[in-house]
Amino acid sequence: MSRSPAARAQALRDALEHVERGESWRVVYTTHEHGPHLTGSSPAHIAVLDASFNPPTRAHAALASLPRTSSQPFDALLLIFSVRNADKGRGRAGDASPIERLEMIELLAHELEAQHQQVVVALVDEPLVFAKSSLVHAHMHLSVPYRLYWLVGSDTLTRVFHPRYYSSEAHLEACCERFFGTQGSRMICAERSAASVQGTIATTATEASDAWQLVHAPGPARTWYERGAIELRRIDTDAAQLSSTAVRRLLHEASPDGKRSHLCTMVPESIADYLVSHAMYH
Repeated sequence: MSRSPAARAQALRDALEHVERGESWRVVYTTHEHGPHLTGSSPAHIAVLDASFNPPTRAHAALASLPRTSSQPFDALLLIFSVRNADKGRGRAGDASPIERLEMIELLAHELEAQHQQVVVALVDEPLVFAKSSLVHAHMHLSVPYRLYWLVGSDTLTRVFHPRYYSSEAHLEACCERFFGTQGSRMICAERSAASVQGTIATTATEASDAWQLVHAPGPARTWYERGAIELRRIDTDAAQLSSTAVRRLLHEASPDGKRSHLCTMVPESIADYLVSHAMYH
């Protein structure tokens, strides 16, 4: 039985309260009541999009819609939102609140379900990707074997391998071995436009993006890239030029008249309606 909007909002607030009080993992939405429908003896292929969603954009939707291969979609999609960011802590003034982000992530889930995707939304209190992966493996109780494919932008990829998040080089290498080796996870890095916050896949050395340089420089990123555990891919050109920062700037600077039509080029329509009706980012 579907819940009223007020009941859904309360359920999200309850989940958020549990996580803020110390619970490390909470599933807040699933396409199917008991999780994704997965069958077969071979590993299920599950995409994971872990982002701040401040707000969700058409770039997020494009990233979440990437197929596993040119002819094979993923079996399910996991959207992860953490109440704690590695750089921003629990948020900054002017950001969307955690409950607002959860409500927008659920709207994004509905948009992706319209593309015949099975979606799970999880709330966590852990800022780093490698630790989030361990949470997924500890709490996603699926009936079949599975492999996780983390969908990241180039800024996220470079952040994952930045030494400041680890106590030592050996600590980073151990995290990589657990993530790529023991857990068998993969990363698909979708490069984005230089007009956005992330950069583009380069065709020459002088145009090389941070991500391209990262996987070709000595270090653990190069090691796992050469082993096939990290892949660089393009996303749709129009979506690639979008960023949450640009959406926030538009909402802060633009007049109400005509704002929705412009917003709909940057975010899914349901999220545009939410942003306007909640007077976000003014």
